Formats: sequence, structure tokens, C-alpha cells
Amino acid sequence: MDSKQIINYRQFAWLTAALLSGGGLISTQQVLFRIGYSDAWSAYMLPVLYVIGVAALFTMLVKRFPNKHLFEINKIVFGSVIGTIVNLILLFHLWLILTRDLSTFGKFIGITLLPNTPGEMILLVLVLLFIVYGKTSVEVLARVNDLLFPAFVLIILLTPLSLANEMDIRLMQPVLTRPWSSIFSINVLSLGWFGDIFVMGAFLHTLWGPRQVGSAIRHGVLMAACMLFDFIVLEVLVLGPTIPGNMVYPNYSLIQQIHITDFLDRLDLLVLVICFPVTACGLLLVYLAFQLGMASLVNQRDYSKLNTPVALLLLLTTVLAFKGTSEVFSFVNYSSSVITLSYQPLLFILLGLLSLRHPIHQDQKNDQNDTSKENGTTKPAAPPKPASPLQRSPQQGWERWTYILLAISLAALIIGLWKANSWASAGFICGSMYGLCSILLIYTSYMEIHSLSKR
Repeated sequence: MDSKQIINYRQFAWLTAALLSGGGLISTQQVLFRIGYSDAWSAYMLPVLYVIGVAALFTMLVKRFPNKHLFEINKIVFGSVIGTIVNLILLFHLWLILTRDLSTFGKFIGITLLPNTPGEMILLVLVLLFIVYGKTSVEVLARVNDLLFPAFVLIILLTPLSLANEMDIRLMQPVLTRPWSSIFSINVLSLGWFGDIFVMGAFLHTLWGPRQVGSAIRHGVLMAACMLFDFIVLEVLVLGPTIPGNMVYPNYSLIQQIHITDFLDRLDLLVLVICFPVTACGLLLVYLAFQLGMASLVNQRDYSKLNTPVALLLLLTTVLAFKGTSEVFSFVNYSSSVITLSYQPLLFILLGLLSLRHPIHQDQKNDQNDTSKENGTTKPAAPPKPASPLQRSPQQGWERWTYILLAISLAALIIGLWKANSWASAGFICGSMYGLCSILLIYTSYMEIHSLSKR
């Protein structure tokens, strides 16, 4: 396996979206409806802000430690001993994520598609997939995701059109009338899943020109949040705010409601053929990060020799982790937030503060300062003057609009929760503004990525 791996901004963004959206489509939404009722769609505001904060941290890290991934950076910042302990904590979290997702996908396949197949055999097939991709690199996975992810997005875009005859706007009303505590609770539960974003830190060294890693992560998380938001809104409009909370897989039940004419039914199988590989890409990304972290313990990047033993150990621990389906769902729904919040915020704050002791790499400074050539020699240009708002680069301009729309979304959510109980129209207006901003955020973050490709 080549230790030098390169992916571009778009691939990094799409992998981020696959990581954050894949598992969320078949996991915690049942609990979100039980707590948030018809306002469950507001569960992704706090997680998005958290991931954008992590994106800013990763941007700062790659400027100071180019061509290094998160496990290597930890050893540089914290020292060899403490850095190894921190890496072991991250590896334990990765193992919990793999156990959680393998159990979740295994139960989903066993309940919906293969009820007569032993769960151990389903897990064995998934682990064999791990072994196959574990011999490759993230470049291969990024190319596979490139082929599948556009179809995945297309399916999500076409789902509202396919269910147009089943929707009832009255099921959404009243909007933003749940207590503040309920909205905060569902945001914290979703934050646990979005805390998986640290997985992308294992691939910071793969980006060509990693200085703009923040733009790629922002685009990925906003795509994931918008897709999850879309499904929750559709579930409310089609199934109502109560029924999804009593279903095991409300998203799958929603897809089963699609009927085109009198003979095109069971389209859920077609949707699964497209959506399941994308969720598998997200799980494979976690597995590659886990292997890379294991290899970093011995200061290596070649993890191919660890592939088969690690995969078989993962299979054994997953089979023995849970006694039954109820334990799997309880762990999936409630553990992620506890695990993430127990160490990640403190770790990232310390990592950011201690990394300030290290200067920005000279290559990064050269990228930020123009140079001029005179008489065949390179002469540093004069220090640039502060740019006015009209002189910002296209990427900086679109990034500014992204932050403005995020601020509008947060303000709309707060105002709606504040005024909706006394003025119903305020909740509907603020909710509509929140949804509109979610769509516009996809465009502005995409333009950030697009402007980078032209530089």
C-alpha cells in the first residue's frame, strides 16, 4: 500500500457527508420524534455548529503540521507518552463506533431484508467487506463514493416528488412549540452522531493543499444535515409526528409509502440498492481510520499487515457486545452523546491551545504571501495591505455568506421557539426561513469548494 495518498476537496466533502448521514438515516430518528415531536427537524443546529468548530481546528492544525494526520499530530503536540494515551482513547472511540454501526446495520438487514438469516452470518459478510477494502486506501474508497454518492443525493431529491400525493402540511403545525429543553435534548442526541467527525482527522494528510480543509468539512456536514432534515420533514408530512416515534425504522417505512401508479411498488428495494453502499462507505471510512490509528502506535502508515487480525477481532467483539436487539437500540440511541461529550470538547480545546506553540509551516506562509521575480531571482513582495470586503477572494466571500446564513438559521430557530407559543405564524415563518437557509447553505458551501478548484 502506498503511504502517500491524495484526494481532492470534493471527495473529502462527500466522504464527510457519507460518514455523517449514512448511519443517521437508520438510527436515532425514532428517539428524536419521541422527544421533539413535530419539531424533530430542528435537531441538527447544534451538531452543525460543533462540526464547524472542529473544522476550524483542523484547518489550524494542517497549517502547522502539513502532511500529518490527527494521530501523528497528537504525538507532536502532547508528546510521545501522553499523545499515545490520547490516541488510545480515540481508538477506543473508533472501536465503539464500529461496533455500534456493525450491530445497527446487521440488525437493519436482519429485520427488513433477511429475517431468517443468522445475525452472525450478516456480520461476517460485512467484516469480509472490511477485509477487502482494508487492503486498499482511502483513495479507492473516495472513488467508489464518487460513483455512488450522486445517486444517493438524487434519490433524496426525488423522494419529496414521489411522496407529493401523500403529504399533508397540517401535520407540521404548530411549528416550534416544543419546550426549549426538548429541542436542546434532541440536539445533544444528534451531536453524539456528528461527533464522529473526528474520523476525518485521520485523513488530513491525504488532501492536496490541505489549507482549505475547513471548506470541505463545512460542505460535507451541511449536506448531511440538509439530507437528514429533509427526511425528518417528509416523515412528519407523510406519517405524522406520532407514528415515526413508534416505528423501528421510520425512514424505511417512509420509503415504503412510495407508490408510482398501480404497479410500481416496492421501490424501497431500489432505494436500498443505492443508499446502502453509501452508508457502507461511511463505515469503511471509520475502519480505515481505525487501522491508521493502530499503525500510528508503531509510527507506521502502512496498515495492510493489521487488516485481517483487526477485522476478525472486530467481528468477535461485535458478536459478543450485545445480548439482544433492545440493547443495540439503547446503545445506539443514547451512548454516542455521552461518549462524545465526555472527552472530545476538552481534548480539542487542549489540542488547539497547545498547537499554538508550533509556528505555521513555511510552505503555508509562502502560500499566503505573494512573490515577484526580478532578474531571474525570487524577491518577496511587499506586505499585503488589509483587504476590504470588496477585495476578498471568491472563496472568502462564499465562506462569509455561509456564516451569515448559519447565523440567520440560528436566529430563526431561537425567535421561533421564543414567540411561536404566543403567535403561531411566527413559528411557521421562522421554520420556513430555517429550511430555506438549509438549502442555501448547500449552495454557498459548494461555491467555496468550486472556487478552490479554480485556484
